[in-house]
Amino acid sequence: MNSVQAVTKNASAGGRSVLEGAFALLEALADGEDRGLTDAAAAAGLPKATAHRLLDQLVALGAVERRDGRYTLGPRTFRLGQAWRPARLLRAAAARPLGKLAATTERGGFSLAVTEGGQTLLVAGIGREVNEAFPLRAGVLLPPATAAEKILRATGFAEPPEGWSPREWTRATRAARDRGLAYDLDMRYVGVACVAAPVHAPSGAVVAALAASTFDLRQVDTVAEAVRRSAAQVGTELARILRAERAVSPWTAREAWPALDQPAVANGSSQASHSRTA
Repeated sequence: MNSVQAVTKNASAGGRSVLEGAFALLEALADGEDRGLTDAAAAAGLPKATAHRLLDQLVALGAVERRDGRYTLGPRTFRLGQAWRPARLLRAAAARPLGKLAATTERGGFSLAVTEGGQTLLVAGIGREVNEAFPLRAGVLLPPATAAEKILRATGFAEPPEGWSPREWTRATRAARDRGLAYDLDMRYVGVACVAAPVHAPSGAVVAALAASTFDLRQVDTVAEAVRRSAAQVGTELARILRAERAVSPWTAREAWPALDQPAVANGSSQASHSRTA
C-alpha cells in the first residue's frame, strides 16, 4: 500500500477531512512529475471538484505550483521537507563522503536513502546521467526491491515486495545483512543496476543505505567496496555531528530519532557471489 492509499484508507471510516484530502494531493504530486487536475484527483482518491478546490488553496499557500493547468509541488513544501530532522542530519553527514565517492568515477549516480512509511525515500543524491532515467534527488521514493531497500529491510521482518516470495525476500535481505552489501543487478527498472551498503548510527542500528547506480553492469563490482567505505564514513560523520548536537542539547537528537537507541545489528563483511537474491 502506498502513502496515498494509506491516507485514503485511514479516512474512509468517517469521511475525508480537508487536511487529509490536501495531504493526499501532496502525496500524489510527490513523485516530482506534474499532473493535470483529473490525474491528481484520481491519484488522491478525491472527487474532481474537491481536488480543484484544495489545489487552489495549496497554490495560494505556495505548497503547490500551477503552470498551464498542471500541478507540481511548490517551494514551500520543499522548504518544509528540508527541515525533517533525520534527513537534515544525514545530508550533513553524507555531503563529503558522497562528494568524494562521486569524484572517483565520471559515471553513475550516488544516493542516500531511509525507510519512511514503509517506503524507501531518498534524502540526498548525485544523479548525473542516471537522472535521465530516474531522478536521484531528495524526496524521491525508490521503486520496490532496490539494493537500498534490501539493506534497510535486512535488520527486521518485512513483507516481501510485489514479485517476490517471502522465501526469496528473506534470502535477499539475509544476504545483504551478512555481507554488508546488497545488489540489484537485474536492471528491471529503467535499465539501472545498483549496489548499496548500510549506514550505522552510533548505536549500531542501520539508519540509511548509501547506493551507487549505473547503466553499466560492469561498474557495480568496481565501485562496491568504495560504496562500503563511503557508507562507513557517513556513519562516522553522523556520530561526530550527534556528539556536537548533544553537547548543546543532550536529549534533542535521541528524541528526534529513536533509531539511535536501537540495539546494534551485526553486519558481516564477507563478499558473496551475486544473484537475483543479491
